[in-house]
Amino acid sequence: MRRKQDTRPRVVLALAIVAAVVVFAIVQDRVTAAGARRYVELQNAAIAGQGTPVTLDEVMRPAIRRSVQQGSLWGGMVLAAGAAAAAVLARGM
Repeated sequence: MRRKQDTRPRVVLALAIVAAVVVFAIVQDRVTAAGARRYVELQNAAIAGQGTPVTLDEVMRPAIRRSVQQGSLWGGMVLAAGAAAAAVLARGM
């Protein structure tokens, strides 16, 4: 029969995975949205004659690449922290 304490590291790790996915999604969304706002700013400046027109791809490709990098970085950090906590719990048993 499995003791209740034996499942704690697994639960912590499962929660860390869920949290990492959520963090990735939030960070990725916010960085992508910042890129979209930047595109609008550049286009508005171009329309007002204060800059050159840009294409959506010129602005959004780098923004999307950054958003995935940043989302992966922060999500990975959450996952690493959760895995460390699960390992500490597992050793303590």
